[in-house]
Amino acid sequence: MRILIAILLACSPMMGILANNHEYTQLVSEGMKALQEDSLSKAEGLFLKAITLKPAEKTNAVVYQYIGQLRVRQKRHMEALEAFNDGLSLEPVSQSILMDRASLNIELGRLNHALNDLSDILTLNPKHIEALFFRAYVYAEQHLNTKARIDYEQLLLLKPDHRQGRLGLALLCDKDNRPREAMEHIDVLLRYWPDDATVYAIRGGMYQERRQYEQALKDMNHAIELEPGNPDFYISRALLYKDFKQTALASADFRKAISLGASPEECAAMMVTPAEDTKK
Repeated sequence: MRILIAILLACSPMMGILANNHEYTQLVSEGMKALQEDSLSKAEGLFLKAITLKPAEKTNAVVYQYIGQLRVRQKRHMEALEAFNDGLSLEPVSQSILMDRASLNIELGRLNHALNDLSDILTLNPKHIEALFFRAYVYAEQHLNTKARIDYEQLLLLKPDHRQGRLGLALLCDKDNRPREAMEHIDVLLRYWPDDATVYAIRGGMYQERRQYEQALKDMNHAIELEPGNPDFYISRALLYKDFKQTALASADFRKAISLGASPEECAAMMVTPAEDTKK
């Protein structure tokens, strides 16, 4: 009997640990189910309860990441950053959590913070496609065009059909007054995606900057044919018409853009010419 009692006493701490493990796993599993059902508040409560149960658990890094992601969806951005920070305190080299935090910092305009995370990811994995793209974007936003170009070019070496990366490089070339290279990248984009209305609209804008109005109008028209419900394309064509003094056509396109959901106030401001504005 004494031996049996001794064995039971010895096992009781282990039984408690096993019970804790089971409850922790159950809470995380229920949290994941709630997350999939878009019950975000319920999911957060379950995840936080699991963390409280086993605060030192390494897998909490991922649980904190889930909490951060659902808070982003709820527009609770600073609380989401706290969750990502907590996750990284447990798993400092988690590329996925670093990427989530970098993306949120970009959304919040905290570009230097984002840059630090993206550079950390690329130190861990120089071929990380998403980190290369976003770091190139951040560099371009900070007018560090040479660094942006290096990242875009590295990205396209790894993934030549990366649409956003090639588009970013095309726009960067255009901004750097390298029109031939810009058009070469646009041509590659249209080989991959011949019906991409956005690419036609962007090329139309490039032609407009060079006062090549005929080619610009052709591309703008084609963008509208491909996506007739996009108000931005009508605004772009309106500004083109305005450039070569086709006021009636410009006004018609502004009205169409408004009917498709564009801001009437913004369109009205764009309709006014600098000369008219001075007269006011």
